[in-house]
Amino acid sequence: MNSLIKACYLDANTLIYLKNEDSPFYSKTSALIEYLVTEDYRLFISSLVIDEFLYGFKFHLGNKKIKTKDIFISLNKALSEILALPNLELVNPPSEKNLQLKVVEMMKDYNLFPRDAYHLLMMTENKIKFFATFDNDFKNVFKKKIIISPFSFI
Repeated sequence: MNSLIKACYLDANTLIYLKNEDSPFYSKTSALIEYLVTEDYRLFISSLVIDEFLYGFKFHLGNKKIKTKDIFISLNKALSEILALPNLELVNPPSEKNLQLKVVEMMKDYNLFPRDAYHLLMMTENKIKFFATFDNDFKNVFKKKIIISPFSFI
């Protein structure tokens, strides 16, 4: 993949807030996604993001006492809407065996959990510079400017 200046990886928590109008972060997330779309950013998610989104949003819907059959209808609708975002692409972890060792390095260097290190690996290997997240676990990554949070843009 070429160097992507206007590319942003969307974290699952951002997508959960985007689909949860009751969230205190809903307005900020909606404004951010609108900004990224308006400014023609290429948006990226991965199967890990989809997994985390489905898990988290299902948990949220269950807390709202929604019937099980309706939870799956809501999950399908929400995921379909996310997948329909303009300029959205799916990216996967690199398949090269030796690159998997970078995950351990990133865990150590930035004090990340394994899954967060995989997100970072996907971003760095695909030259995705921006990351939309509410996860404080990435503060060391942002501090060292390995990736940049676009929240300061709005």
